Amino acid sequence: MTDLVPAIGFSVVAGVGASLALVGIRPWIRSTMAGNDVSTIVGGRNFGNQIGMFAGTIGAAGLFALVGQADTGNVAALLVAPGLVLLGALWLLVVGRNDRPVVATVSQTREERAPGMLGLATKLGIVGVMSGFYVSLITPFVPLYLTRSGATSSIAAIVVATMSVAQLVTSAVLAKRKTSDRPFTLFLVTELAAGLLAVALAFALSSSVFVVAAVLIARAAFVSVAVIAEETIQYAVIPGNAAGFVFGISQTAFLVGDALGGAVGGPLWQSAGPIWLAVTAGGVTIANAFVMPLLLRRRTPSTVQEADAV
Repeated sequence: MTDLVPAIGFSVVAGVGASLALVGIRPWIRSTMAGNDVSTIVGGRNFGNQIGMFAGTIGAAGLFALVGQADTGNVAALLVAPGLVLLGALWLLVVGRNDRPVVATVSQTREERAPGMLGLATKLGIVGVMSGFYVSLITPFVPLYLTRSGATSSIAAIVVATMSVAQLVTSAVLAKRKTSDRPFTLFLVTELAAGLLAVALAFALSSSVFVVAAVLIARAAFVSVAVIAEETIQYAVIPGNAAGFVFGISQTAFLVGDALGGAVGGPLWQSAGPIWLAVTAGGVTIANAFVMPLLLRRRTPSTVQEADAV
């Protein structure tokens, strides 16, 4: 259904469901992981996410290729997607059970939330807004940057697929290595590199399409590493008793920033052009590289800080 009101209604339902899943999965992971396998689990989860996104994109293309561009292709894709979500929910219910006793009581949870957890949630909210903002300033416009630099639609699709492969490779490598030893250093370096590459994208538009593609692929790899480092830091600073509350605030803040970036990105592209859009996204990314360590470093357990300083 492509009518305006039903489309908005379905989008709201899908958005609520996706947000609840994102918020719910992190406290579950937080309750099952041990301190020494945080980086492995975070890297593995992000690797799984990248695999799923890549396979979903290829699968959707395959569905449309098999059934053609008729309405049956849309119906088939829309039936397969919720079926996969249902299978994931059933899988979590079967194998995701945690037999450990729940030690948090209502009074403990309230005590954790105020006032310290509210302060932590506010700091993570600031980081979330900034992250969502710069992501939505770049990601939706990647095909436009490629076509503006002279790429055809097929070449743009190949570059986007290569960006996914780059994220897959980096997630796979980090899943086998410990990123929790120096998470702040890793985040600072990779987030700063992603910001500088976004700025470099503005200057690469006047060169060949191959330079633009190389900048976008490199940025995708650095962003993937930064996301894993950021999630590792979040698991280190958020107590188990307040995981749902704080992760919920952080995810909400990210979505707010994502919406703000989407609202600003289009008009900025139209009024100032793609160069200033890339520069703005790069500037926010660079600022976020320093803001997150400044806000959260003091809340990180001393063992992580000491390792990060070595």
